[in-house]
Amino acid sequence: MRKDSVPPRRPARRLIGQVLVDGGFISPEDRTLALEEKNRTNELLGEVLVRMKAATPEEIAAVGSIQGDFASLGDAVQSAAGARQYIGELLRRARKVTSEQLEHALSEQRTTGEKLGEILVRRGVLTRGQLETVLMFQKCQAGEAPSSVRFRLGEILVATGRITREQLEDVLSRQKLTRKNIGDLLVESGAVAPRHLARGLRLQAMLVTAALVAALSMADIAGAREIQRVSGPPATGSARIRVTATVPSRATLRVLHQERTLVVTPEDVARGYVDAPSASRIEVRNNNRGGCLLVFERISAPDPSFGNVSVRGLGRDVEIGSGGGFVPHPYAPAPVMAELGYRFSLGRDARPGTYPWPLQVSVRTM
Repeated sequence: MRKDSVPPRRPARRLIGQVLVDGGFISPEDRTLALEEKNRTNELLGEVLVRMKAATPEEIAAVGSIQGDFASLGDAVQSAAGARQYIGELLRRARKVTSEQLEHALSEQRTTGEKLGEILVRRGVLTRGQLETVLMFQKCQAGEAPSSVRFRLGEILVATGRITREQLEDVLSRQKLTRKNIGDLLVESGAVAPRHLARGLRLQAMLVTAALVAALSMADIAGAREIQRVSGPPATGSARIRVTATVPSRATLRVLHQERTLVVTPEDVARGYVDAPSASRIEVRNNNRGGCLLVFERISAPDPSFGNVSVRGLGRDVEIGSGGGFVPHPYAPAPVMAELGYRFSLGRDARPGTYPWPLQVSVRTM
């Protein structure tokens, strides 16, 4: 076979567990537990999550219907749907900016008049590639660039079994005459109840969020060429050439202080939890602008039945499972020091005493 006749390699589908986490359907801890169970039982991940009651069959069906749309940056960008949203809201939903970062940038914008995206790039919150990606995503939402039909409300309702293909086609035909939105027409026709419509809109918003998270994660890998494929051919005339270099992602964590024991008192047992303030002090270095993951893992099995753990000191309280979990940590140009406190929930079999410290913390690149 001639070299130029070899069919192009098909891009890999984004893993369904990652899509579910990106869209906020499940937590990273749910995914970890489900993957462990899947490896033990050889079930499909979706089946395990439904059995765990971490996700519904409807959610699994919705994600499965669009999973192939995240194979490339261009596909993920074209998955934009719904009403056009402000860049700040898109980035907040995609967990690329915190509410505090967004408020500081908006405050600066009110003073300087500079575009919000440029402020976020200058502050190191976004890369240039991520800004270009979210701007193109916004254009697709507004209908200024092609977008995938699978993320439209009607298609999601078909994929989840709420309506049939025939009902959708009928409503789309009537929409051309009435100019009403498809949701109102579906309710008027009796095809869906208002509560099912609200559920479909919520699913659409979560799927679109998953698409944006996927696009932003691929932005600096695929680069401007893929964005250009979505937006169309370049205009003639002068052009700027941008030279980029790829720096391997690297994250390190240094433990500056760590308590060696956890003391459980009778009062702790009575109220059902034990607090360990200022138990860890860490320093994180990370050169990946997409951030990194702090990994909390169980290192001992103490006598009391410890349950979930609330970690404090990361800008917000983060709940992780009894076996540990992952916590996203944003990029910062300089080393970041954090003092962590913990609240361990105690089961009914908990007993007072002094126990080895049950968790260790490490870091992984995204």
